[in-house]
Amino acid sequence: MKVDYINPVLIASSKILKALLQEDVILGRLSLSDSHNLRDSMAIILWMSGDFEGRFVFAIKRKVALYIASVMMGEEISELNDMAKSAVAEMATMILGRTGIIFSERGIDVKISYPTLVEGDCVYISTLSQRKRTIINIPLIMSRGYVIDIKIESGDLIRE
Repeated sequence: MKVDYINPVLIASSKILKALLQEDVILGRLSLSDSHNLRDSMAIILWMSGDFEGRFVFAIKRKVALYIASVMMGEEISELNDMAKSAVAEMATMILGRTGIIFSERGIDVKISYPTLVEGDCVYISTLSQRKRTIINIPLIMSRGYVIDIKIESGDLIRE
């Protein structure tokens, strides 16, 4: 596992969540998997290309997404309407954008894609490549026990 690629995500997440949500996050236990299985969640999917290539999936339970949207929009949100979903997707884009800036400062040239949002009671996202790809799950724990799972999928993170 290359910490050169993981630490910038942690730094960016911490800064953006502090600025947007006034939340200090605690890093949960990292885990590895081979696919994305999400329940009662929304996922914001972004791709990074360049010197580091991979897919980033921000997996967020609906209840947590409502909290994030409420704080970002400055009012109580009771349903995940288009505006609320857009706010949560913007948060993910800001985290990955800040990650890209940190990569650039370290000499790693990358570009990020536009976000794609997927939502459902039971969502399965498979890898597109025939090559073995490892998914590293980074749980960021906020107050109230709310969690944002950032899943990084890349051939650069292959298990031996």
